Amino acid sequence: MPTDIRKLVASYVAAYNGADWDGLAEHVTADYIHHSGEQTLDFDGFVRGATWLRAGFPDFSVEVLDVLVDGDRAAVRFEARGTHEHSFFGEAPTMRTVVLDGITVYRVSEGGIAEDWEAMDEQQLRRQLA
Repeated sequence: MPTDIRKLVASYVAAYNGADWDGLAEHVTADYIHHSGEQTLDFDGFVRGATWLRAGFPDFSVEVLDVLVDGDRAAVRFEARGTHEHSFFGEAPTMRTVVLDGITVYRVSEGGIAEDWEAMDEQQLRRQLA
């Protein structure tokens, strides 16, 4: 039976929003790769990055706005937000809600997410922390 990519992505995002790293691992393949800008990370590297992000924004969460599916891929437009409670780049916490726009393209293989490519507006983040 083919994988329902929309359900897989929704469940993956729910695990991410709950910082449920074990649950998140159930949604990816053993050879999962995450691409973000010039970085290429395996699953453990991705979790370390997500944990680092949550250190600055403990309530960080992603809201899926659009999902487009084509074959083994899903393009997801999202809005992420979190409260700037702790220093992120060495700046003082603002206690303001920060909003980021982004897009991730997921590639699914053998019932799990094998690879993804994420693009977020990092300048949007830096402007809100100033």
